[in-house]
Amino acid sequence: MNVRPKIRNLTTRSLAQSMDVNTMVHFARRLIRNYDLHERTGYPPSLSVANRDAARQIVEDMVKSGHFLQFVSLLIDAAGDGIAGRKYRFSDLEKIITGIEEEGFAYDQSRRSFLENNGTRRMSNWGFLREGDEYLFTFLRVDIVGNSTLVRRHPPELVKTAYDDLRSIVTTVVERRNGRVWSWEGDGGVAAFHVDDASTAATLAGMECIHEMFLYNSTGGALGEPLRYRIAIHNGQCEYHPQIESIQGPVIQKLAEIEAKHTKPDTLTISDTVFLSLEDTVARCCEPFVVGPATYYYRYEIRFDT
Repeated sequence: MNVRPKIRNLTTRSLAQSMDVNTMVHFARRLIRNYDLHERTGYPPSLSVANRDAARQIVEDMVKSGHFLQFVSLLIDAAGDGIAGRKYRFSDLEKIITGIEEEGFAYDQSRRSFLENNGTRRMSNWGFLREGDEYLFTFLRVDIVGNSTLVRRHPPELVKTAYDDLRSIVTTVVERRNGRVWSWEGDGGVAAFHVDDASTAATLAGMECIHEMFLYNSTGGALGEPLRYRIAIHNGQCEYHPQIESIQGPVIQKLAEIEAKHTKPDTLTISDTVFLSLEDTVARCCEPFVVGPATYYYRYEIRFDT
């Protein structure tokens, strides 16, 4: 988040007027381990740091480290329920919250954190995931079938148009259900879902992509022939990084395997772990199939009764 000078100054003043230096440092260490105020300010250990200087330094460090929203959330907790048995009063807290809301965020009381306002902005971390922390994600992977054949058969500009059409369809559908397209490499990409009922949201997004692509192909599309694809959904714990390409591990590898080895063209495959957390009305739309000893995946496709 780009924290404007006005919000920084309000937060600095509020801290300096409401807390002593030791309490400020205690709060900072909840988000930045082993936070050393003297080292950050350049003050010798033998000298005390003035309240205003301490507050200014802590606010700047929270901004630079990407923890500013979490820090303000901590202040809201301290003013509301209190921390360690004590409540704090912050003179400018409402103004700080208003300033953050003007940047496209809203405070979610149930999560005790700021979330992006989907009507004004979309961030890859939904405005609150922290680098290096592990979270449970549901991933949706899309891949075009027969990429090399299409490239040989059609002019480059038509191939690009068709691939861009698919990306636009997937992005629109995913973001409508509060997901994020984290990566796209020409002939396919990966989207992530985390907030709310992520498994159901991802599955509904996959189903909607199937229907949107059916309509797209029914009208001929950019290539004059069906653009075939595969979609797979899997979930699991992953460590979040702002550099999305750095997010790797067994869950991402399994997702790719499900898409490549267990997904038919123009269908959606849902892993067993995702299926277990689906709402009943959604789960009933999927057909099980065997992939190994006592292991089932689930398929969704458009079928016509004959």
